[in-house]
Amino acid sequence: MDTKELIKRYILFIIGLFVNSLGICLIIKADLGSSPISSLPYTLSLRFPISLGTLTFCLNLFLIAGQMAILKKDFKPREWLQLPVSVLFGVFIDCSMWMLAWISPEQYVMKLVFLVIGCSVLGLGVSLEVIANVVMLSGEAFVQAISIKKKKEFGLVKILFDTSLMLLAVLASLILFRSVIGVREGTIVAAFLVGMFARYFNKHLGFLNHYLQSGPENTVAGIPELDQAGHRHFVITIAREYGSGGREIGQRLSQSLGIPFYDKELIDLAAKENGMKTDYVAAHEQNIPSNLLYEMIMQDFTAPVERSLSFDDALFVTQSKIIRKLATEQSCIIVGRCADYVLRDFSSCLKVFVHADYEDKLQRIVQEYGEQADAAREKLKYTDRGRANHYKTYTGQVWNEATHYDLCLNSTRLGISGCCDLILKMLGKEQNINGQTDGQKVG
Repeated sequence: MDTKELIKRYILFIIGLFVNSLGICLIIKADLGSSPISSLPYTLSLRFPISLGTLTFCLNLFLIAGQMAILKKDFKPREWLQLPVSVLFGVFIDCSMWMLAWISPEQYVMKLVFLVIGCSVLGLGVSLEVIANVVMLSGEAFVQAISIKKKKEFGLVKILFDTSLMLLAVLASLILFRSVIGVREGTIVAAFLVGMFARYFNKHLGFLNHYLQSGPENTVAGIPELDQAGHRHFVITIAREYGSGGREIGQRLSQSLGIPFYDKELIDLAAKENGMKTDYVAAHEQNIPSNLLYEMIMQDFTAPVERSLSFDDALFVTQSKIIRKLATEQSCIIVGRCADYVLRDFSSCLKVFVHADYEDKLQRIVQEYGEQADAAREKLKYTDRGRANHYKTYTGQVWNEATHYDLCLNSTRLGISGCCDLILKMLGKEQNINGQTDGQKVG
């Protein structure tokens, strides 16, 4: 990125850092405990004549030293930026504590209100830092260092890290005060709520990237519409409900047009790229569990998706890179994997959504996929739910909303052949099979 964009990103990061400090102090002012990362400094600040900001800086110094010990030669020079950031963060925390000194809720309900407000503000600050994408705070960087070296999910390491800090705070409190002070129910609540708010803001503040980028949006996207031989090519993406026949439609189109078809083939490519077993990738791709606990714990909300250590995030990024690479090299058909969103900047792309009536889907799953009726009903339910959650997580949009697609087809009414004919007809109006345009571009 150029100097202008870098400056804008650092300005946004500093704003996020200040918002972060406000959130931490609001949580403390709620008088129900502190956030996990601040629990130890806050407990110590209650006993010693040292400000919370100064003690937070000391903790960050320790965490930077820990990263150096863990990463050794892999500790990159740019990570030293955490040092001035830690100084600034400490100053912001002390300023925020001074600014919010007037807050002292007495009723428990009002304490809960300030706790939730604090968690939302802290989540907003984290999100702004993620969007800025210049440097991580020492706490998150320390967790990331352990995750990388131990090859463990970021979410699990984050839980252990937060729990360790809270236990140390409890131990320090027992030694200094003979009772538990500074760690309460609000600390546990903050551990879960902050991530939820951060994920919410990450999805809804994505438009800020447009203002941060110094060049035209299409130069950032960078998908050419000409292959290496200079011929214009096109891509058909097919999103589909489970059992609607979307895969069969893609296979027939592949045969008719003489272009490659990618569905399960993307599993093999992603497994090879990530060095993982194919069956493991197959079991986890396009499927984000809908339960709230999984989302709060396992998803990495502290880093942009391309740098996330969550397995689901890493798999999405890998498959997206593969999809974009395929789109730059050849005409092809791609099924699922949020391909319509991944190729949203590729104008020669026909985006199709295939759906069907429930009984028709159930019959296809039983007769063609070989599932038992009861198992088919259950699989039909959770497969589409997993796909919808996956799409929502990585696009911020509704999976089966018609406005995301150029063509929505009901395979029950049209049949598989009818769907293929309509796609070919629409494609033929704007681009012939040889890849030469007839005027408008596909999509």
